[in-house]
Amino acid sequence: MELDVYFKFILALALVLIAARVGGELAERYLKQPAVLGELVAGIAIGPFALGQLFNDPIILNFATVYDAFGVHEFNVMEVISQIAVVALLFVAGLETDVRAFLRHGKTGGAVAFGGVILPFAFGYLITRALYPDAGSAGRLFMGAVLTATSIGVTVRILLDMGRLNTVEGTTILVGAVVDDIIGIVILSVAIKVAETGSIDYLETARIALVGFAVWFGLLMAGVRLHKYISLLLAPFRRSGTMPILAISLGFLLAYLVTLADLHPVVGAYVAGLMFAATREREEILEKTRPIMLFLAPFFFAYLGMQVDLGLLKTAVDIASILIILAIVGKIVGCYIPARLVGKLRHAGAMIVGIGMVPRAEVGLIIAGAGLTAGAIDRELFGAAVAVGIVTTLITPILLKPFFKRQASEAKAGEGSS
Repeated sequence: MELDVYFKFILALALVLIAARVGGELAERYLKQPAVLGELVAGIAIGPFALGQLFNDPIILNFATVYDAFGVHEFNVMEVISQIAVVALLFVAGLETDVRAFLRHGKTGGAVAFGGVILPFAFGYLITRALYPDAGSAGRLFMGAVLTATSIGVTVRILLDMGRLNTVEGTTILVGAVVDDIIGIVILSVAIKVAETGSIDYLETARIALVGFAVWFGLLMAGVRLHKYISLLLAPFRRSGTMPILAISLGFLLAYLVTLADLHPVVGAYVAGLMFAATREREEILEKTRPIMLFLAPFFFAYLGMQVDLGLLKTAVDIASILIILAIVGKIVGCYIPARLVGKLRHAGAMIVGIGMVPRAEVGLIIAGAGLTAGAIDRELFGAAVAVGIVTTLITPILLKPFFKRQASEAKAGEGSS
């Protein structure tokens, strides 16, 4: 491969980062919305289905793939960068989380996760069965899984932008999103097996679920119980100032290791952040690694937007509209009820939890892409799934803002009465 090909990837990276930064700035300054909204819209505007076509180049603002040294398989460099970005985002989110609060709200978060899975999955499965009877069991499972997924990356960024990550609602959403992600991976694994074999392997499904939860919980407990030993591991690197770099490097390592247990890398990255959040070096690590996240994270959200083909969505307007409504209603209702009953949150707080679980984004797109590759869903259903991902992501910060304001006014009224 000639050097100028590599150089084009550098140009593509720069263009995406600049567009994302401009879009985020416009959203924050003039629209008074979280930066993530502007980054997503910027990605749509510069993507290969919009302005990216003007370059007429397979690499610059397009999804060109490259082959490895042996020509065995191909991979997308931009996709790799976007995954690195979301790992950095979730690592910092873990660092910024109050570990004790995370554990304290575990019961509520778990209930929210299950509530947010049951209703959306049923909606996705039944609507696909009614409108696309030829999709078969695998197709229905995939579409149910698309509605089940919660994008922890998008949710974390919205909470960070709004300064609400370390609230009761924010912590509950994070617990729920992590558990939701594990459940989503289990459903995805079942759907792929059904697409391949035509039947469900209940033993394999149970294995994935048990291993996934055991790995996640074991790592979390290790961070809480062994934080003194983690500090000892970091101590030799304190004098050189590279201690935070070692911490985030270990976060990337853990993000990979959890994939060996069939978990998504973001689960490992978030747990790694939680582990370091329990140490006395937390503030120093956070101070030095947050700029890395702020540099990389916009690329991930712009790249999500770049995958939106507005032309493709035209062929699936009817089912896409129905699925979008049910995706939003299913998550809000499914998460609101346990947030109220189990978490004892007020109406505004429970609504914040429900709305915070709405974004599907990259997790939904991953599931939809797997369904398309497996032949379980066609291009039309894939287009509908893409619409669900992008609309639920764009609408979440808009829906959240009035409830944050209402919650703030309720708190002031409570202080005044006391």
